[in-house]
Amino acid sequence: MVARRTRSIEDLERIGKGAMRASSKLPSEERPTKYTASGFQAAREAAGMTQAEVAEASGYSVGLIAAIESGALYHTLTISRAAGVIPGCDLRLIRDEGA
Repeated sequence: MVARRTRSIEDLERIGKGAMRASSKLPSEERPTKYTASGFQAAREAAGMTQAEVAEASGYSVGLIAAIESGALYHTLTISRAAGVIPGCDLRLIRDEGA
C-alpha cells in the first residue's frame, strides 16, 4: 500500500500552467464572484423553452433552473452553462453581480 501525500496549494500551483486553487481555500475577497440571473427567465421564455428543456439541455436539474430564475446566487460558470443552451441568449443581459 502506498501512502498518499497531501498536496499544498503551492504544490498545486507548480503543477501545469497557471494556478490551481480550490476557490473555497481562497480568502473571501479572492473567491469567484457569484451572480444572480435576473433576466434568465425572460430569455428562456423568449426562446420558447421550458425549465425542463433548459435543464435537460444543460445537464442541470429543473430545481436548479428554477432557483436561478428565483434569484439565487450562483457562480458565473453555472449561469453561463445553463444560459448557453438558450438560443440567442446574451449572458451580459441576464447576469447581475450578487452579494
